[in-house]
Amino acid sequence: MITAQSGATAIPPLGPPVVTRPGSPGPAIVGRLVPWLFPVVAGIGGLLVIDVPLAAVLTYSVYFGCCVVLPGVLLLRAAWRSNGNWAEDVGLGAVVGMAYQLLGWAIFTALGLQSWLVVWPLLVLAVFAVLPRLRQCWRIAAPAPLPVAWSWGLAICATLLVALVTFTSLSDHKPPPDGTSYYQDLLFHLSMVNELMRSVPPQLPQVAGEPLDYHWFANADMAGAADITRLSPALVYFRLWLLPQAIVVLLVCASLARQVSKVWWTGVLAALIVLPTRSASLLSPSMTFSLVTGTAAAIFLVDALFRGRGGRGAWVLAAALAVIAGGSKPSTLPLLIGGVGLAALFVLIRDRKLPWRSISAGLILMLVMLGTLRFVAGSTSGSGFQFLAIARFRADYRGITGDLSLPGTGGWLLPSLTSGDSTAIAGVAVMLGLILVSSAGLLTGFGLVLVRSTTRDPVAWLLVGALTGAWAGMLLVNHPSGGQQYFLRSVVPFGAAAAAWLVAVAFEGRCRRTMVLVSVSALVLGVVFYEVTQPAALRSGASREAQVEALARLLLVTAVLTALLVSGWLLTRRRWVGLRGLGLAVLVLVVTALSLVDLARSSYVALRTDGEYRAASGLVHPDEQAAALWLEAHSAPSDVVVTGSWCLSAGPRTPGCDARGYLVSGMAGRRTVMEGWAYTQQALATNGADGKMYRDQPSPWPDRVQLSLQVLTAPTAEVLEQVRRQYGARWIYADRRDGPVSAKLDELAVLRYQDGEVKIYELGAR
Repeated sequence: MITAQSGATAIPPLGPPVVTRPGSPGPAIVGRLVPWLFPVVAGIGGLLVIDVPLAAVLTYSVYFGCCVVLPGVLLLRAAWRSNGNWAEDVGLGAVVGMAYQLLGWAIFTALGLQSWLVVWPLLVLAVFAVLPRLRQCWRIAAPAPLPVAWSWGLAICATLLVALVTFTSLSDHKPPPDGTSYYQDLLFHLSMVNELMRSVPPQLPQVAGEPLDYHWFANADMAGAADITRLSPALVYFRLWLLPQAIVVLLVCASLARQVSKVWWTGVLAALIVLPTRSASLLSPSMTFSLVTGTAAAIFLVDALFRGRGGRGAWVLAAALAVIAGGSKPSTLPLLIGGVGLAALFVLIRDRKLPWRSISAGLILMLVMLGTLRFVAGSTSGSGFQFLAIARFRADYRGITGDLSLPGTGGWLLPSLTSGDSTAIAGVAVMLGLILVSSAGLLTGFGLVLVRSTTRDPVAWLLVGALTGAWAGMLLVNHPSGGQQYFLRSVVPFGAAAAAWLVAVAFEGRCRRTMVLVSVSALVLGVVFYEVTQPAALRSGASREAQVEALARLLLVTAVLTALLVSGWLLTRRRWVGLRGLGLAVLVLVVTALSLVDLARSSYVALRTDGEYRAASGLVHPDEQAAALWLEAHSAPSDVVVTGSWCLSAGPRTPGCDARGYLVSGMAGRRTVMEGWAYTQQALATNGADGKMYRDQPSPWPDRVQLSLQVLTAPTAEVLEQVRRQYGARWIYADRRDGPVSAKLDELAVLRYQDGEVKIYELGAR
């Protein structure tokens, strides 16, 4: 038993205590610490290889350890308890520390004291050092260490993930000014990090004075890190923030798996299942942050409702992290609500009385979701419901179906399903089958409702409810940018925990030889599946029918192989009675092996090729980058800039261009009178108007566009005074690549900088 902190009653840890042999604990402690040196060395070494300064790496490491993890661990133990081991405490403690830092960031930034934010985590360390009652939180009062094999398994997974993230995602996307082009979302997220370093509540950086309506909590976490470390926001985001998050993702997923299954090694299996999903994403930090916080919220919910005694600390932590998860990604809270709702329904049917604790948890989550959708989690405008809208984002969809309608538009059914075109209908049906096959790992968890021991456990129904909500969201939501895909990506920890639990139930009471034999056989079958189901190259100009046939052939091969596997398993089980009950475990392990083989192959290809991001649409010229960085260095954080850089492409600014340009608000980190408006709620709501996607729609603020163009192309003293008075503009970023720039600006404003095609003017001191 683990003694709860702060006078709470004793509550069992995430899983049953691990019995250790008596004797000196020294070798065991060393054995558990040594494995964790590998991901640390891989992370530091990898960052140095991709030219991150050692001083910056060490600074951020000290920050994350002393200002996030350590305060979080202390708060975790005081409010809840220790898990009995440092690894899981560090994982959950890091998440609690992030939540605590967000609160401090909001307070200090609102007061204009961002430079003093380091005081916030130091306050926790001081309080826990001074107060005798809290000093016990510095150590584990009742150790329940996990086996050394658990440490090695998790550390190996973490090392692999860190290496993959470093040498693919991070190395492919260079920070300013070293990049040649930038994926548009990177500069958009960078603009929010800069904004969140200067104001609470934040403004929309591209439309100065308008509120920021987006799920920006991950960016606020980066802003707090930049405030404390004094490192540049671009360095924090492009290089330093993601790797610690990647390790925490694996730790909390492993903790959830051990909590629900009560078997230690399921944590390692869950980490292996999570590894190929690349849940640590540079392009979508909001998803990574929501995974971390949402999974931790689920752990505390399970403890409060089913696996513990529902201490007050578990409820507080679950509610707080649910708020952060909802403010990080709108797809997270529906999964928690679906899980708690289905578990409550199961308890109601089983006990024939209202499960008030689960109902209360569901109501809290509903209120949190409504609140975050209202005040934080933007980007949901333009969304609706349409069955199989996700199929539109397959590369072969338009060619097969002939459906040229825009994503995010249409009725309840995909237009190709109501067209009466048999080829299109067959193609969509095959696509649905391929979608199910490609995400088979998130279907295996439904097996929990087929196993007698798990069907009696409400936690199993919670996991199945989360999976059901994810699949429903992915198949029914119609988002103009394919945002419904994040439902499946967000449920990965729940699916991994469910799958690992199924294997644990199947392996219970089995000898080690049987478990090794089944696991090795599954790995071999996974390799075979991968090799046999590789799609054949389709000749260019193939007919629609030929394309459908090629897709159907792949689906048919998968179905035949599955049928052979099932038949072979039934025959083998009949001959060796001892294998009965292992069928679901074999299925889970084959799917896991298949995904790991795919990860190994894709990683090998990625590491052999130059994966640096290069796209004409994201091209930023050296003089444009140099000018943006000069502006950042010579202007105040709250200054407003007039610019015409709202188009994504580097060419001339034209009506109806892709309005995802974030050069000044992102790279220079300054608010603008008007820059890229594509991701605003106002633009998303117009998706489909006049047959155009949201990103090609005219600005929802045409007066700002017109005024900016006047400043750049037809300036007068009155126009410059208007833009200063109305929007507080102080600078003009004039790039001749975006369009014409009037020579009169040299007379009406002060030229402060010139390089290549870019001039920067100052409108005068305030």
